[in-house]
Order: sequence, then structure tokens, then C-alpha cells
Amino acid sequence: MNRKISGAAAVAALLGLAACGSSSTPAPGSAAGKPLVEEATTGSTFSNDFNPFDSNSTARAMNLASIVYEPLYELNALDPTTSGSHPWLATGYTFSNGGDSLAIAVRQNVKFNDGTSLSAKDVAATFKAIKDQPKLDWSGVPVQSADPSVSGNTVTLTFGSPQYTNLWSILGTTWIVQASVARQLTSNPTMAITNPVGTGPFMLGAGGYTSQLITFTPNPHYWGGNCNGHVPCTANGKPPESKVEIPYIADNNTAAQQLASGNLDWAGNDIPNVYQTFVNLNPLTNHAWFASGNTVTLWFNLTGPHAVSALKDPAVRRAISLGIDRQALAQLGESGYEYPATSSGGLILPNQKVYLSSTLTNDLPATPETSAKRASNDKWQGDTVEKELTGAGWTPPAGWGTSAEVPCDGSVVANCWHKGSQIIQFAIYDPQPFSDYWEDATLISQELQSEGMAVTTSDGKDYNTWNGNLVSGNFQAAIHWGAGGNIPYVQYYNWLDPASQQAGSGNFGGINDSTATQLLHQYEATDPSNTTQLTQVVQGLENYVSTNAPVVPLLYGADWNVFSSAKYVGWPDQSNPYMNPSPNDPEMPYILMSLRPATS
Repeated sequence: MNRKISGAAAVAALLGLAACGSSSTPAPGSAAGKPLVEEATTGSTFSNDFNPFDSNSTARAMNLASIVYEPLYELNALDPTTSGSHPWLATGYTFSNGGDSLAIAVRQNVKFNDGTSLSAKDVAATFKAIKDQPKLDWSGVPVQSADPSVSGNTVTLTFGSPQYTNLWSILGTTWIVQASVARQLTSNPTMAITNPVGTGPFMLGAGGYTSQLITFTPNPHYWGGNCNGHVPCTANGKPPESKVEIPYIADNNTAAQQLASGNLDWAGNDIPNVYQTFVNLNPLTNHAWFASGNTVTLWFNLTGPHAVSALKDPAVRRAISLGIDRQALAQLGESGYEYPATSSGGLILPNQKVYLSSTLTNDLPATPETSAKRASNDKWQGDTVEKELTGAGWTPPAGWGTSAEVPCDGSVVANCWHKGSQIIQFAIYDPQPFSDYWEDATLISQELQSEGMAVTTSDGKDYNTWNGNLVSGNFQAAIHWGAGGNIPYVQYYNWLDPASQQAGSGNFGGINDSTATQLLHQYEATDPSNTTQLTQVVQGLENYVSTNAPVVPLLYGADWNVFSSAKYVGWPDQSNPYMNPSPNDPEMPYILMSLRPATS
């Protein structure tokens, strides 16, 4: 599952132009095509709020902010090369002062959907608002040491340390708003925006919002996009779709039904048995492509009143990791669409294998490794649940490893791993509408109960309730998709940086460790051309995550992408991966402008 923004490339030099898309698809028609119906997530309650910086707004919850608001660059999370980076509201950028300063050239002749012109002042005001109001920094823009400055069409951002690795958050996922809106958000970061004004290809028209359906119509002032010569982006600068409709869909099974009936064109979630229920119904038009784009983890709440004492022990967290049957999660919970995580360091593999430490290669078992006997049977060379817990002073359950052992339900201390009267007891909190994660949570709880830990599930009800409780620390453990990115920094920042927690976008466990923070700062300061130093820093972060286990890698998360070519062709797929394929921010405008009406 990937219902959150999936990360992308950070690059370190001014980027040239590169082609995107395929030349084999039909040319666009002279008139707008049919409405395109899409959904990025299920179970999210709609509200008339399109605040792009508030994680609880519909714009963020439904991953549709970039339909209206755009970033400075469109970055393809699947492509670390220059061809995966597309100047969008910016035409280029340069670093100076050893990476402390970033000059951004703002594209000219761009208008907001209300007809007013975009200027460098709007870009500067957006970043100043983020500087002055940390709650707006949902994407992880680093702390600015001075207000942005403007010279002509150039905006210069100044940081207290080098920021070579933060281009994803600065250029790729900061939504540019009007200066007047930026100032309002500074005072009220969660204010409801019912009339979103942005530069994107679509706008929310009159009556475009209802609690069951959101309808976007083409922005008459759209500047045209920049698909680097890709034909649709140069076809009069108009989106090919007459509308983009986002219906409320309760759960993944309902999404599957809507796809099969032809009522849904593009879905961004785990569709049960997608090949039987959708693709095979008409292979000419029905498609699915799940690119691996993030590391799905089990988060632990380690601070605050809801933190479980036993989970504060790193040995307990490592033992939990060793007791999980990742193969079952992949096959049963994720229908074989996602692969078991193999490294405790958290890298997205094989995408980021160039950074993988040899000591952390295949150090996670696919199936539970509970004891030396089990390890011997499985020919497992790594640690076991038993070794981790006994080494940390925990006593095994009665009958451990024999037929006399009974599952730990928390009612009898002796039936569980215990230290004095303390047992390992916690709930995994996820919403039932996320049917795959709910199945994963159920499987993990059953596995760990049989291994002497009192683990249960807790229903997060819906996305908004669940996400709100994660942000506020009102949970014990939760399964969550990773932040993605083809550079490791994106996920490590999301997991470990206190600023990510402050922004409400990550670090739900409340990690505030000087070692982790220092490693992140070293990463930020490392020029990507210094590959030796870069590898050392990344492996330092790998080792930190492996040793401390603030999150436990479970799966390599799919960038969910199920689509129909009955109305439109030109979708990113295995043969033409021009963009991360999910219907998510920030790739939405790039893909929507790259589609072409299908010929009848």
C-alpha cells in the first residue's frame, strides 16, 4: 500500500531536458476527452477543505493537492537520473555557499486559475510561510536561516547547513500558493480552503465538491505543463480530460467492483485478486503495474502517554521483527503484489542496493525465527526471538518451544515473555478499510501471540481518524507505508527527524536521538558526487535503524496503480516508466497532461 506521497530523486546539478512518454500512442484530439475517474485511497471521509499543507484536509488525505497546486519540479521516484527530473514551476536551480544557498529560477508567464500571474514573490512567500510556521512544513523543507530573497524571477533560499539531499522536499513536494494565501496560512495553518487557487491543470469549479464526489474541471489559464517535448503537454497547453472526478469509495473491495464495472479508470490501492477481478476481464484495456516504491514498516510509539514500556527496549523491537512471517504478509496480506523486506536497515531494495551494507544483506528472515532449533531447521544464520529477549533479561513463556506452550493473550504472565510482572503487550492500530494492512496486522498479532507476546489489533476506523491519532501519538504500534524516494534520505528523514514529527508528516514514534539527527545532517551536507562519503553516511543510518529498530521493515511497498486504457492511453507502465505511476501527489499533473484520448 502507498497512500501517502511516494518519494523521488534528489539531484545536485542544473538538469537538462529529456524525453518522456511514448510516441506510439494516438495524437490528442482537438477537443477535451471524456471525464477521468480516479481514486488514490479508500475510506477517507471527504471534507470541503483543500488546504495543501494540512494532513487532515481532503487535498492531502486523497493525494490530490497537485491537481490544483503544483511543485517547482516534477520528480520521478523511479528514475534517479537527470531524465527523471522535470522543471515545472521552476526552470532551473543552482547551489552556492557549499550547499547552504539555493537559487531557483521561477518560470514566467504562468497564471493561477483565477487569472492572476505567478511571480517569484509567490514562491518566496510560500517558503517564508513554511519558515515562519513549522506546521506548514509537511514535506520536510529544512530550516531556513533567513527569509527568502527575490531578485527578478529568481528566489534564493538560505539554510544553516548544506541541503543537497533535500531537493525532493524543496522542489518536488512544496505546493506553491499565492502570497496572500501564504500569509493567511502562516497565522492559521489548518484553515479550511474551499476555493483552492493554484497553477495546476485543473480547478475546483462551482459545485465541484460534495461529500461523495469531487469534480475538477480544466484550468482555463493553465500554462501547459512541461513534459519536455511529450506531445500532449504541447497540445495547446490544455489537459486532455474534460473532467477529473474523485468519488468516495469505502474500501478496496468496492474499488475492485467499480473498476470491473467500468466506473473507475485509475485506482491507487491494493485491489484484491486484481488480475482475476479486473485485468483478465479485458487485457486489452485493463492493466495493473505495481512498482516497488517504499519500505512498509511497523511503527512503534516510543514517547508520550500511550507508549508501551516494553516497546522502549530495542531488544524487544528487534525480537518482534524476527518473529514476523513476512512471507505470509506478502502472499496473504498483499496478494503477492509486494515482496518481503530482506534488510533491517530500511533501504528500498533492490532500488537502493548500491548503498546496502554487506552485514545487513538478507539479515531479515522471510518466516519467523523464534529459537535456535527453528533457526537450525531453516538454516537461518541470524539472531532469533529467543536470543534477543533472553539476552535482554526476559524470561521465556512456560513450555517455550514445546507442545505445552500456549498462546499469550495477556491474561497469564507466565504464558508470555516476561520480565518480572511486565509482559510484551501492545495493539497494532490500522483502519479496517485498508483491507491489506488490516490483514497484515491480524497476521502479525496471531504470529506473535503464538510466540509469547500479547499482540492484538485496534481498528483505526477511517483514514482521518487513524492519521489524526498517529500524528497526536495516540497509538501503540501501526503499519505504515514508507515515504519512498530513490535516495535513502527521504525515508530516513521521515522516520527519524524530529522536524518530521513536528510537521505531522512522519516520525510518529517520537524519535529524538542526537545520533540519528547528526547522521541526517551529515547526509544533507554530503555532495552527491562524493560517493564514498555518501555511502558511509547512508550505511550509518542503515545501522542505526537496524540496531535501534524504531521502525521494523516488513515489505517493499507497491506504488499501487490499476488503470484502464479504454478512455485514455499513454499511461506510465513497465515499458515506459516515465513517472511514478500511482494516482498520487506530486506526479498527478505530469501524468494527466501526458495522457491521450484513446482512438475508438
